[in-house]
Amino acid sequence: FTDMTVFDNVAFPLREHTQLPEPLVRDIVLMKLDAVGLRGARGLMPSEVSGGMARRVALARAIALDPELVMYDEPFAGLDPISLGTSARLIRRLNDTLGLTSVIVSHDLDETFRIADHVVILANGKVAAQGTPDEVRASTDPLVHQFVNAEAEGPVRFHYPGPTVDEDFGHMQGGRP
Repeated sequence: FTDMTVFDNVAFPLREHTQLPEPLVRDIVLMKLDAVGLRGARGLMPSEVSGGMARRVALARAIALDPELVMYDEPFAGLDPISLGTSARLIRRLNDTLGLTSVIVSHDLDETFRIADHVVILANGKVAAQGTPDEVRASTDPLVHQFVNAEAEGPVRFHYPGPTVDEDFGHMQGGRP
């Protein structure tokens, strides 16, 4: 929320969904901010924090009520390499220390594979592959192989189907139609 401090952003779900006394809200907020490395930024406004920090504030707010499941939609998009690595390690650490389950939707396979226990690749409206990161990397499915290895050639074509080059340009003679 752009008009609230970092502290009040994280306190919001606690104040809205619980009847906890304010001193306890304060302690919980400070613990959640500490978990994402931002306890010292509690008095800042969202406009005063970087994009990576803003995402960590949002994560602290998301875990304020101690959920069992956290869902992320492209959590690494647009982050610089330092923020990206920090965010990925933070997700993994929170899962391990808080006993969370995370569902991450991401096209950043390197970071996702680095922190995931189980990977599911969706294609054409169905599950194309699933398993540990190593199992998915070893898939012999051509589509999965192309996706995991970021290959230009494979079942997913670069060129949209159409007439051949000869059909389109074969009628030209001397460079003119």
